[in-house]
Amino acid sequence: MVFCDFAGALTCQVNNTALAFELDDPVVERPTRAVTRIEVGVTDDQIIGVGGLPLWGELLDCLGLYDEADRRRLREIGPEGYNGGECYRSLVEIMLAGGDFLVDRHLLSGDAVASLRGDHSLPSHTTMWRFLAGATMGKPQAAAAVNRKMLERAWAMGAGPAPGKYLTIDPDATDVATYGPGKEGSTFGYKHKVCLAPFVGVCGETGDVLAVRARGGNANPGRALGGFMRECLASVPKSVRDRRQIWFRIDSAGYQDKAISTAESVGGVYSISIKQNSRVTAAIAVLVANDKARWRKAKGYEADRGSEVAETTVVLGEGKDARTLRLIVRRQPRSDFEQLSIEDVNSAYRYFGLITNIDQSTMSAVNIEAHHRLRGGVPEGANARLKEGFGFNHAPLESFWGNAMWWHASGLAYNVNVWLQTLALPQEFKNAKPKRMRAAFLNAPAKVVSHARGIILRLPRTYAYFDAFVEALARIRRLPYFA
Repeated sequence: MVFCDFAGALTCQVNNTALAFELDDPVVERPTRAVTRIEVGVTDDQIIGVGGLPLWGELLDCLGLYDEADRRRLREIGPEGYNGGECYRSLVEIMLAGGDFLVDRHLLSGDAVASLRGDHSLPSHTTMWRFLAGATMGKPQAAAAVNRKMLERAWAMGAGPAPGKYLTIDPDATDVATYGPGKEGSTFGYKHKVCLAPFVGVCGETGDVLAVRARGGNANPGRALGGFMRECLASVPKSVRDRRQIWFRIDSAGYQDKAISTAESVGGVYSISIKQNSRVTAAIAVLVANDKARWRKAKGYEADRGSEVAETTVVLGEGKDARTLRLIVRRQPRSDFEQLSIEDVNSAYRYFGLITNIDQSTMSAVNIEAHHRLRGGVPEGANARLKEGFGFNHAPLESFWGNAMWWHASGLAYNVNVWLQTLALPQEFKNAKPKRMRAAFLNAPAKVVSHARGIILRLPRTYAYFDAFVEALARIRRLPYFA
């Protein structure tokens, strides 16, 4: 039986509730070990669960997201309505707060959160839905332009790659599972599940999302890859492009003339995982059979596995379009009872190959193979974190272009999280996953207090990262404001 007193506190008394059916298990007065018995009450204090809002909020102010999105006319609206700047910024903030759906707008609702957001208002759920569902083909392109400008400004602030010769672009297709009827473009993909198949391009040095392109679920992983490579390159600030050699690092979907010719036409170098065809298999077989082939110890964790690297050449294309490329092969010792495949030329090893246009005098086969293998690190991690932490795990709308807008906002929210880690937070959070970032900073509980001098955010005395939080806010406030 439950009682509520007039002071607003909820107290509970033990009541022997009748069982739906009899059990032989004993019923006791209280458990052997029990949690503390509490009373539940109300308070006039304004408590919020997104104490990290000032961190991302002030960083977005510095980046000028509101003005840039409004300038790109992401939403056509009259003077009394919410413009594209407010809608797009609010969408990004919802994802930073941990939202996966539009209804997660409630994470930013309430007077306490509104006082922290200052001049930025929060559109209703209906307005946000109309903002996305009403998107036409040009709106995702405008959102992509906004994201490019945000990345350029963030890199100018110091969030860009460390000094080096190369800048790596990792374009890749990913699948986003869809549920329910009516999702435009949703169909069975090559992995035999109903999905959409967007492209995601990542900077290998920083983990930033460079570009996103929505595609139907049945799109081949290599379809229109050349155009997307150019889109990723356009996102790299010109001042960085002019000082770096662009390196396109692509999986076997890029084993095609279009991707190679695109990389060469923009002056880039590339490393592309091979497709197992008769020409490649024959070249590897000749290399394996050559007693004079120089197999060198691989780098990184593959060295501990006993892997070795050698190289030969392979011809790609036919006739006047044929080109001879370096074929770099890594052989990895097989473990006991490992499954063999029909292409195996030696049962003692597994073979992995890539093609590249990087000259031997520029970089050794061992170094190229080690760099190419890093595709499984930062780029794959970016895709995983987009899905696990920033709403890229699904397509919430029926509209194809609306989902494209959602994914662009997801990419920007992910990037803002990365820029917070790079520009403001301690080194230990440089590669923190979204769950840890939210537990430590973004979703820190706090009390909002109105004071004559303004708004005060009071963090708990037991908050472990108080000093880091204060220092992060101070660092953000030293950044310039872009308009």
